[in-house]
Amino acid sequence: MKLTHRTRWGACLATAGLVIAGVTSGQPAFAVLSGSTFEGNDGNLVVNTAGNTDWANVAGRHTGIDQPTGSSDNSFGQGTKEDSSAVTVVSGSIPPNKNDLTRFYEASEQGSNSHIYLYLGWERLVNIGNANLDFEISQNPTAGFSSSTTGPVTLSRTAGDLLVTYDFGGSGTPTLGLNTWLTAAAGNTVSQCFSANALPCWGKHVTLNGTNSEGAVNTGTVSDPISGQSLGVGLFGEAAIDLTAAGVFSPGVCEAFGSAFVKSRSSSSFTAEIKDFIAPIGVSISNCGSITINKVTQNEPAPGTQSFTYTTSSNLSGFSLKNGDSKVFSPLSAGTYTVTEGTQSAPWNFVSLTCDQTSGVTITGQTVSIALGNGQTVTCTYTNHYTNSPTIATTLSASTVNLGGSVHDSATLTGATSNAGGTVTYTVYTNNTCSAGAQSAGTVTVTNGAVPDSNAVTFNTAGTYYWQAAYSGDANNNGATSACTSEQLVVSKAQPTVATAQDLIPNDNFTLSAGVSPTGSITFSLYAPSDASCAGTPALTQTVTVNGNGTYSTTNSTFHATTAGTWRWASSYSGDGNNQTASSACGVENFTINNG
Repeated sequence: MKLTHRTRWGACLATAGLVIAGVTSGQPAFAVLSGSTFEGNDGNLVVNTAGNTDWANVAGRHTGIDQPTGSSDNSFGQGTKEDSSAVTVVSGSIPPNKNDLTRFYEASEQGSNSHIYLYLGWERLVNIGNANLDFEISQNPTAGFSSSTTGPVTLSRTAGDLLVTYDFGGSGTPTLGLNTWLTAAAGNTVSQCFSANALPCWGKHVTLNGTNSEGAVNTGTVSDPISGQSLGVGLFGEAAIDLTAAGVFSPGVCEAFGSAFVKSRSSSSFTAEIKDFIAPIGVSISNCGSITINKVTQNEPAPGTQSFTYTTSSNLSGFSLKNGDSKVFSPLSAGTYTVTEGTQSAPWNFVSLTCDQTSGVTITGQTVSIALGNGQTVTCTYTNHYTNSPTIATTLSASTVNLGGSVHDSATLTGATSNAGGTVTYTVYTNNTCSAGAQSAGTVTVTNGAVPDSNAVTFNTAGTYYWQAAYSGDANNNGATSACTSEQLVVSKAQPTVATAQDLIPNDNFTLSAGVSPTGSITFSLYAPSDASCAGTPALTQTVTVNGNGTYSTTNSTFHATTAGTWRWASSYSGDGNNQTASSACGVENFTINNG
């Protein structure tokens, strides 16, 4: 496949003489192209120098295998030549021994110098001297036919497809060349055709040289570590080509090839008939980079339903992603690209943006800027989190209570995840804005969304109290607080009962008259209601000194008369030498306590 902005080659690349390091019998060469570690010039399929690669361990190796030799084998027929697009595939026609191919290998990589390298290998059934092969490298994922195809076939070719010519004369080193598929567009002329036929054709031929390619055919028996087969002299050949140095890949121009197949010519002449072939296989030869944006959501109630939008720089197109989606931009030429995720609003929030590369990658908030190099691939992942916004409802064990009573609170979360954790803090306040007189009713741990009750609180002061429960939230749930006025507790004043009883401090007066300068004493006696005759022991008695006629009084301040009924006084004067005794009768003075 290709990008529409690919720049096609201009004037024909200059032809240079072949300067390819070869392989002499018993003396392998281990040099590799600058920027590559692939040993493409020793013809032995295995690594000879530690740290290098060969077919035994090269990354991204692709293998094409021919139909078994015999009646089931197929080949091009009816004089098919390289410039032919309309060809015929025939079966049961055994190609000449030297042209009977058995398998081929392809691999490519970006070297340490950012150049794109192509590695090719082939095997044939019999060595009869020379070998003439062409590797067709197509931009299309398939060249239009498979190993089982027979009959007329139209090869799917696109302007800019490549043809690597591999001509081995039977000894020494192979001659490698490179042709491009030309159409009538872009100013191409018949003179540029390698075979001088009419357009379209393979043209702009370049003979590859020792600075941009190397190749070899085995000069001794080698073992193929992939197939496990032993290969005699001249049955295996390989090549390594620096496609960037050869002008196929230009800096800043994205070019990609998706399939490859090999065919054998009957002679070194480019116009010779095409004989055997090994059907196309998928390959990936490219200097194009790619950017992949992945989307991950956490705690999404219905994963994969929420869409997130992304804006980009002008060289990419905007897009949307859901959880588990990916957006791949490929192929991309070297350049700077930016991707920005749209601003999130509750209940969504941005968690992270990470990329698997650091070179040329700058992350600022929800924007990534990527200075993409040739062939570089960058994968970035946006992660967002869904946070539930639960509500919390509360219920008091009682809405009114007498002074000295106890009350506890209960809480329920609604809209939280089933595994909700965190804590709930219960508090009692003395005002309806929950800002004064705070008294803790405890903090409890929420387990799987269940909220334990608060501690019991005892109220010793009458008034109206306001309860509030505050949920802390957790990684998946926002916090929540109950309304201050949703729970009111009235603590009532105590209601006393009334019982009355008289409590008197009795005192008495005694007036003495008609005496002659009387002296002596007056004794006051108070009898309880149970002693109606004043015969028992007085409940209260007091004696005062007499000094002449007059009124004398008790001074009681400690004795209390509380028993209901009639209390009786009985008082008497003692007399003296000039005066007789005198007394008041029992009960002449009395008072009654009636408590109802």
